[in-house]
Amino acid sequence: MIRVVIQRHLKEGKKGDLLPLLRALRTAAMNYSGYIHGESLVGTDDPSIISVLSTWRSLEDWKAWEKSGQRVKLYEKIESLLVEKLKVSVYQIMATEEK
Repeated sequence: MIRVVIQRHLKEGKKGDLLPLLRALRTAAMNYSGYIHGESLVGTDDPSIISVLSTWRSLEDWKAWEKSGQRVKLYEKIESLLVEKLKVSVYQIMATEEK
């Protein structure tokens, strides 16, 4: 299982434009193979920082979604709302307990 963190720095006054696009992305991802869960976060110190944390079954599932036409089309709409290019970080879930 992996977790993907996508951080977006939103232009001032664009939150209302972003939210329906994030909902559309989440809805599409929910129907994509390997998607497990996701949530959206807003920065407490800087509300123009919007992050999405999603959980995927595998890195391959995430990469397939990342390159999918559906995601690419929605991202193109989001891109104009951002101050800078989004930042994507992928993490492998690490076991910390002893067996």
